[in-house]
Amino acid sequence: MPQLDPFAAEKLDSLPEALLQLIQQAPLPDLDDGPGDPALAQRITDLQPSDFGTLSPGQQALCLSGMWLLVGELDQSHSISQNIESPEGSFWHGIMHRREGDFGNAKYWFRRVGPHPVFEDLPELTDQDYDDPVNFVDQCSQAVRKSSSRREDCRRAQWVEWQRLLVHCLC
Repeated sequence: MPQLDPFAAEKLDSLPEALLQLIQQAPLPDLDDGPGDPALAQRITDLQPSDFGTLSPGQQALCLSGMWLLVGELDQSHSISQNIESPEGSFWHGIMHRREGDFGNAKYWFRRVGPHPVFEDLPELTDQDYDDPVNFVDQCSQAVRKSSSRREDCRRAQWVEWQRLLVHCLC
C-alpha cells in the first residue's frame, strides 16, 4: 500500500474514516490499467452518503472518480469523470485515459484542464519527474511500451499527482 506524502497526509487526515482507510489499504497503482482490487472496489460500491462526511455532492463525485482510479477500476472512474464539467473532472478523465493506454485522448483531456494549481506544484513535488501533463503522458507511454527504467519514477510521480489532485478536490 502506498504511503501518503506529508503534503497529502496532513490534508487527507481529516477525511472520513471509510475514505481514509480505502486510500491506506489500496496498492500503489501501476501506470497501466492493471488488475483491479475487487475487495476494495466492493467497499467503494458499498459507500453510503454518510461515509462522505461534509463533502459536497461535487466533491463526492470527484473523490469517487479518484477512488475508482486508485483501486484500478478505470471504467467506473470514467463513467463519473466524463460527467464532471470542471477542470478537476477533466484532470481525472485525463489520468484515466493515460492509464488505459489511450495516450492521445489523455493529452486531449489534460489540455482541457488548462492552467491548474496542481500542475504548478507537481515539478517540485516529483523532483521534476512531472514537469508538464502532456510531457508526462509521453513519459508514461514510453515507460509502459518499452519497459523503461523510468517506469518506477513515472509510477511514483503518478502517485504524487493522484494525491495532490485529491487534496485539491477536497480542500
